[in-house]
Amino acid sequence: MRRLAAGILAGLILVGSVAALAAGGTSSDPLISRSYIDNTYIPATVKTAGEKAESGLGKTYGDASARLKARADLLLARAGALSGEGGYAASFAEQRFKRGDVITIDTGSSVMLLAGTAAVSYEGGGVVDATEGTELPQGGALAVRHRYLAAEDTLCSVTVTSDTAVLAPQGFYAVTGSNAADYNALAAALGDMGMFKGSDVAYGGGYELERAPARIEGLILFLRLIGEEDEALACSEPCPFVDVADWCKGYVTYAYAKGYTKGVGADTAELYFAPLKTITAGEYLTFVLRALGYQDSGDSPDFTWSSALSRSVELGVLTAGEQNMLTGSDFLRAQVAYVSYYSLDAKTKAGGTLLGKLTAAGALDAARVKAVRDAVTVQRLG
Repeated sequence: MRRLAAGILAGLILVGSVAALAAGGTSSDPLISRSYIDNTYIPATVKTAGEKAESGLGKTYGDASARLKARADLLLARAGALSGEGGYAASFAEQRFKRGDVITIDTGSSVMLLAGTAAVSYEGGGVVDATEGTELPQGGALAVRHRYLAAEDTLCSVTVTSDTAVLAPQGFYAVTGSNAADYNALAAALGDMGMFKGSDVAYGGGYELERAPARIEGLILFLRLIGEEDEALACSEPCPFVDVADWCKGYVTYAYAKGYTKGVGADTAELYFAPLKTITAGEYLTFVLRALGYQDSGDSPDFTWSSALSRSVELGVLTAGEQNMLTGSDFLRAQVAYVSYYSLDAKTKAGGTLLGKLTAAGALDAARVKAVRDAVTVQRLG
């Protein structure tokens, strides 16, 4: 690192010399003053060089420390003494992870990506895509349902690069968690409260948080959120929309009657719901705002569908940080879980919270909800 510091200093002196010449001096010393060199230029350059060197040293030491910790965790896993996440999996054991989580394996252990995205880095020999029979390069992205094997003398780190992911390690492994928002925990909490159900997908609890939901999915998730799914399932009135399959007509007909949805417009006298079209964050927040008692029609509407996100911030349903999150990324089932969970704390137009309204109506058990939510440590985006 001394060479690094010397190199930085030399470079800064070269650049700084140009600046010093440009600075000028006095009328008696028109090029540059000696006092400027002694008292300003040299101290400032040395200080900057030191800061650059320290920065380089800090990163080097940080990287080395991370590698040593990863090796130590794997040794503890092999000894059966790892107190954190990880351990040993005789066969592929699927788990949910969040953005920035790192799964570390070494020689002989494997990992498989089932959903989401992740990238690999490693020391030593290499990482083999056993499914394709090829080597994965440094920084390479994992392909879904491929088995990746750490080769001889290899320490491999798999970093999650999507908001959520499902990976299955096999063999000895250790996990270093990140501080990113844990959408998985929010989906699990909603599931424990009976407000979020999985699909027929056989991995990741069936939550499919990595996928964009269709409008019919968003509507069903919303009706579960507000505790009205049973009423929707019991609805037998004729469906006003011409493009809705028989299996979901009850949901759509009920939501239309309650004013939760108005469809997507039509170019004829027929009404269309577009059940398979991807739902947007604004459309989902429109459902939520209507359930809170706010109207987007009439002489004095509380909001418009096109302003649902910004109006949700003004009404305290979303924070500014959450609005930025929803407008700056894809609206996936992970974000549906996030919005749904924190919508429980939103104030209704008539007063009180949505959660209070649901517990008062008997749609949720207050004691169960409190027990589940007390265990959630996810912080809202400010």
